[in-house]
Amino acid sequence: MARIAASGRKAGLDPLKHSQPLGAALVFLGLANAIPILHGSKGCSSFANELLVRHYNEPVPLQSTGISEITAVVGGGRDLVQNLDAFQARQCPEIMGLLTTGITEVSGEDITGQLLQYRRDRYAATDVPGTEHAAPPLIVGVSTPDFRGGMSDGWSAALRALVNSIPFDAGGPADEPTEGAAYGATERPTVAVLVGPSLVAADVDELARLIRAFGLAPVFVPDLSASLDGHLASSWKPTTTGGTSLAQLHRLDRAGLVLTIGATAAEAGVDLAGRTGADLVSYDHLSGLAAVDGLVGVLMARTGIQPSEEARRSRARLADGLLDTHVTLGGVRVALAMEPEALVAVGSLLCAVGAEIVAAVSPTPAPVLADAPWDEIVIGDLIDLEDRALEGGAELVVGSSHVRAVSDRLGVSHLPAGFPIYDRFGSSLRTTAGYEGSLRLLTDAANRLLDHRHQQNVRTRAAGSASRTTTASGA
Repeated sequence: MARIAASGRKAGLDPLKHSQPLGAALVFLGLANAIPILHGSKGCSSFANELLVRHYNEPVPLQSTGISEITAVVGGGRDLVQNLDAFQARQCPEIMGLLTTGITEVSGEDITGQLLQYRRDRYAATDVPGTEHAAPPLIVGVSTPDFRGGMSDGWSAALRALVNSIPFDAGGPADEPTEGAAYGATERPTVAVLVGPSLVAADVDELARLIRAFGLAPVFVPDLSASLDGHLASSWKPTTTGGTSLAQLHRLDRAGLVLTIGATAAEAGVDLAGRTGADLVSYDHLSGLAAVDGLVGVLMARTGIQPSEEARRSRARLADGLLDTHVTLGGVRVALAMEPEALVAVGSLLCAVGAEIVAAVSPTPAPVLADAPWDEIVIGDLIDLEDRALEGGAELVVGSSHVRAVSDRLGVSHLPAGFPIYDRFGSSLRTTAGYEGSLRLLTDAANRLLDHRHQQNVRTRAAGSASRTTTASGA
């Protein structure tokens, strides 16, 4: 169990933390035909949008209400109504996430009350029998002050607000096709899978294949594998081009099982299971052999079906990979800097092959940090990472593209992981979860070290050769 320590500095000199609105926006970007809206100044959304576009190399439909200084002082209720009407008229979204920012939180606006009044004023007529109206969008308000918490806190808040705002269908037509029909089954039991920010698109794809192999129909919330996975859309849309649909959300009350993958999704899982009466199984992460075996065991007990040959093969590859990479990663001193959930997931996997975590920095506190299988985690920034990595003699630094500068100054290897990654292609494919994802991360880490050691040897030989040439010339 890790000890959680504070940085000791009151100011962040080289920030690691990202804001709550950014994390909340990612949840809505994993929903189909949706737009996240930052209720604040245009600068707030511009900064978040720049990070998202650089990380995903894709256009991101992030919007802003663009409130002014005057609106912030006198109140923006009227402007909010006009903005919501305009977004619906132009973008025609099915889901809208309204995320507060520091300026709207400090001004004391009653966003919840304004949304309730907006729904009553705009959509009361849709409840009148015998009248025909277009289905109203699902509008979810989330309190995400950017002066408190961080990216993971915003993700958690948005996911909780979403699952508590879903109006469930009343059973639906008896002949309505189920998700399982697309996979050769007339009907498959639905499993609601709430995920945290540590899972990238390829992680979700692998877990979806694993769950479907047990005859179940998983609905991932959010599902970035269908929206921000790097696919080339057939045409431009002003909303997200994939993800969990509103129709799928409406039917989540039919799920007999709720899985939460990632500690950040745990509270939302409790909320959804409480609303639907479904069974709840939670995992802090799914990195490593033991963690994935635990999920497979639950699915076997739930369905009575044995793992597929593909799953068995993937497990055997990971087991062999643990042995193989132990030769390179065993005893290696590693420094980590990531969001809490990803920090514990990646660090636990590296510990499983004998790596020594000499520095671990999280931007914000979280309960999951205490379960890390090493001695200490510091709540701090990249200055804390560099100081502790240098003191501990780190040989490998794991973190986002912002962390690369630390590894360069220390002269050690860098493994890209987390958010944002803008100096490498394929960030959505850099898996860390499941059998295949765990193996991918271990082999990537080992190969980074081998490459770095080779480059060091080349430089050493070149320096020795130059020295001998200089000596010979002088002689």
